[in-house]
Amino acid sequence: MRLVVWLALLLLPLCAKAQPSLQFRHLGLSDGLSSSVVTAVEVDARGFTWFGSMGAADRYDGARLRPFALGPGVDDAYTFALAESADGTMWAGGADGLWRRRPQGQDFRRVRLGSLADVSVRAMEGTSGAGEETLWVGTMGDGLLRIVGGRVRRYTARGGHLASDTVRAVVRLSTGGVAVATVGGVTRIERGRVRVDRSVADATTLAEAGGRVWAGRQSGEVVGLGPGGVRLGGGGAPVSALAPSGVRPDEVWVGYRGGGVRVLDARAGTLAPMPLAEGLPEPFDRVEVLSLVERNGVLWVGTTRGVYHAAVGRPRFTAFRSGPGEPLAVPDVVSVHVSRRDSSTVWAGTIQGGLHRIDRQTGQAERWFDAPHPLAVVFAIQEVADGSVWLGGRGATLWRFRPETGQAEPLPLASDRGGLVADLTPSRHYPGQLWVSTSEAGLVRVDALSGRVVRRYDSVEGADRIPADNVWQVVEAEGVLWVATARLGLWRLDLGTGRAERVAPDCAMGDVLLSLAVAPGGPLWVGGRDNQLVRYDRETGACRVYTPDDGLLPEAVGGLFADASGTVWMSTNLGLVRFDPEAEVFTPFTHADGLASTELYWYARDQSPSGEIAVGGAGGLTVFDPARIGVDDTPSPVVLTSVVVDGLERPMPAADLALDLRHRENDVAFRYAALDLRQSGQTRYRVRLLGASEAWAAAGPETRYPALAPGRYTFEVTATNRDGYWSPTLRVPVRVRPPFWQTIPFWLLIASLLGSLGYAGHRYRIAQIHRIEQTRRRIADDLHDGIGSKISSVALRLDMVGRTAAMPEPARETLATLSATARSVVGDLRDTVWLVDADHDDLASVVSRMEQFAVATLAGRGHVTAPAEPPPPRLLTMEARRDLYMLFTEALHNAVRHARASCVAVRIEASADRVAFDVEDDGVGFDPAEVARGRGLTTMTRRAEALGGAITWTPRDGGGTIVRFEADLG
Repeated sequence: MRLVVWLALLLLPLCAKAQPSLQFRHLGLSDGLSSSVVTAVEVDARGFTWFGSMGAADRYDGARLRPFALGPGVDDAYTFALAESADGTMWAGGADGLWRRRPQGQDFRRVRLGSLADVSVRAMEGTSGAGEETLWVGTMGDGLLRIVGGRVRRYTARGGHLASDTVRAVVRLSTGGVAVATVGGVTRIERGRVRVDRSVADATTLAEAGGRVWAGRQSGEVVGLGPGGVRLGGGGAPVSALAPSGVRPDEVWVGYRGGGVRVLDARAGTLAPMPLAEGLPEPFDRVEVLSLVERNGVLWVGTTRGVYHAAVGRPRFTAFRSGPGEPLAVPDVVSVHVSRRDSSTVWAGTIQGGLHRIDRQTGQAERWFDAPHPLAVVFAIQEVADGSVWLGGRGATLWRFRPETGQAEPLPLASDRGGLVADLTPSRHYPGQLWVSTSEAGLVRVDALSGRVVRRYDSVEGADRIPADNVWQVVEAEGVLWVATARLGLWRLDLGTGRAERVAPDCAMGDVLLSLAVAPGGPLWVGGRDNQLVRYDRETGACRVYTPDDGLLPEAVGGLFADASGTVWMSTNLGLVRFDPEAEVFTPFTHADGLASTELYWYARDQSPSGEIAVGGAGGLTVFDPARIGVDDTPSPVVLTSVVVDGLERPMPAADLALDLRHRENDVAFRYAALDLRQSGQTRYRVRLLGASEAWAAAGPETRYPALAPGRYTFEVTATNRDGYWSPTLRVPVRVRPPFWQTIPFWLLIASLLGSLGYAGHRYRIAQIHRIEQTRRRIADDLHDGIGSKISSVALRLDMVGRTAAMPEPARETLATLSATARSVVGDLRDTVWLVDADHDDLASVVSRMEQFAVATLAGRGHVTAPAEPPPPRLLTMEARRDLYMLFTEALHNAVRHARASCVAVRIEASADRVAFDVEDDGVGFDPAEVARGRGLTTMTRRAEALGGAITWTPRDGGGTIVRFEADLG
């Protein structure tokens, strides 16, 4: 049953291909083409391709088509000619006249041709010489126009310059002149001389190739002009276009109206059918070709059904296929081997086609083992020194085949195992022996000369046991055997000590491995089933995993090879891939590059000691020398084609300017293209927006940012060329301006307004404070000068009355009491005046007042200690002065009036940020319970807390009380 699973991975049928074909892609109305009738094709210097059709010129960048209308009133007129001048101006000519578009312009504008009106343009060509750019314009009935610097010169038949005034084609010559095809003949204009050749009277198109000018005729004939002229019949269909090839020297593409495309060999003077083409809706010999151009390795064919294009580079590989005249009997090649004894011989094992020996020089082959022979399917081949060939097929059996007799002898590896033999590898450590990788019997070592099994590494006991039964490939390198298994990952067998161990890499290497390769003096490369390539450092154990995110094809790596330069080649079910480790670039190759097949089988892999690589698959086999495979590492330019803001296209910014947007214009889309159209549709892009993210992200030919926040950004994009190499980064600075309420001027204005309001509020507050202070001073003055004086006067009058001799004693005592009360009121009033007066709003004034009050109150019954120097200036509010002063006077009154003390000591402390006082008496002391219930002490506590301090009452040793207040003024 397991054999069925292994074969199911391989038996994927594909049709055999007889030869490499041109892979055409089609552009039509659904792709954005203005018209399905494409009458002109031109490729400009930047790499854009232009198509002329009805009333428009469409520009193609490999990703999208963009139409440019020629103006109002010309919707039903065809564009028959396109040309570019050296300054990048694109010219379009048609039945309605001549038009041009400047490099930075958006539209085409009509060109006035002096006195000529209603000119119908049929052909154009640009030339340069003597520092002047010349545009040649062929017309219908108005002759040939030469435009230099805005000046127009006209060549006509009447002037003797042309055979006819109806011009069908103009071609630039290598000598610097032009050749002109008219209905009456061909004219050459060179170095001011005009020569008319009337021998080809119905020429429709011209081209220069192989040292002569060629003319296509209405009759279908292709004519080589000049001495020894050549005439080639074309089958009757009119020749519509001739396009010299840039990649196939001296070849010319010949297009016919209704006859498709042929190839002219200008040196040999022969016409040949077009190479096999794919992607066409019908055989190309029935396509009506209207225009042809080959530029930058791409053939463009304008037809009545749109545009077809294909890369036309020469195949990079030579393949051996099946089919008539081909060496293989069947297309499915599952094993290959380049002979070590005869470099012109390659062996191929097939599915149900047996074994083939192919002579690479003659292309002839011999074949053995038809079904139902067990070797009708051959999975592994290895030729040894005695000329015999060891073969691995289905089951755990090895076969020794002798080509001279055609006989094969079986060598069972494990009688109880099935599966297949996956690989045969000669051992350098054990000369004459083979490492045999199998799907069921694990790793086996066989003596190729004696034909015996030396060791089965999954069944022995000891340090060299490798328990995996699914072994795909092994490789020897510097005394170590590396083993790739399908379930247990990578193994390492030290051939000197015989010790085997499973490798534990420091990266996510999978357990299902298919292939191995060792670069000379370099790392071990490992191919995995899980679409990964692993670079493993054999010395340090460090490794790096490459996945499809890095450019690897999304397919298992079935075969691996390292060439002499260190480049890695791998075969996959999607084609052959080249990996440049230095640039970390993956280059895929397909059937279009000359491979026999894109579907390459895992077992069909071999590399000869000379470095040649052989791979096989569903269409045959390919053998190549890696050093001779050309790879294009020249980056393709990436151009910005348009910028779309809020759904509307915006003029693109100049190279040195940023895209400047308002805050509401934050939905931005960038459209761009890599102008390597040989691989149209396969270009990979990556983008990032610096200022928002540093990470690159894979993208298509358009990237949109739907909600850009205000700020400065740089949009960056890069793309691959057809061989996977990245282009220089295209950068577009972007500035999204913030709304006015987020700008610095706005906030400066707000700050200014707030500052003004704050300043106004501050001024108002200061004015209010001044008014309050003035009011307080006025109240203090009024209390002192008015009420205070009157009460003092009352006290004096009472004293005077009390000293009257006739006054009875009880009345005298009453008057004395009233006088004392009045004087007490005057004292309290003075305290009030002091508290209200704004001139005393400082700590020093309070401390001085406290000292004065204490001295007056004690009157010799104690002592007062106060700061010798006034404390630093410190403003206090009226409320704070009142609470501090009242708290002090209350404490002192309690000591003097209630404590019955004989001595009271007062200490006052003050600094810039602290105030404290002690009142210590030797009186009767106090009851803590009574203190807790007293209203006066409660009031004192509240005043202390209002000042941010605390007051305490402590019994004094020997009797009496100590009252302590302390506050931090901050």
